[in-house]
Amino acid sequence: MRERRNVNAMRSAVVVLGALAFGYLTLQLGFKPYLERAQIAADQSELSSSLEQQQQEQPNSSSTRHF
Repeated sequence: MRERRNVNAMRSAVVVLGALAFGYLTLQLGFKPYLERAQIAADQSELSSSLEQQQQEQPNSSSTRHF
């Protein structure tokens, strides 16, 4: 009787893990286009902010005069 309970508990755990994996994959496949767009937008935002930061760090050479 005790063995049967352990087997049922293990079977339930495997079913739950399988359902979670299936749900995760379904969400990944269903939202893939949106996730890719969001990743591209985040990369572009990061790139533009790093370029702006570099431009602010470099002094404007046209406004400085060398005597």
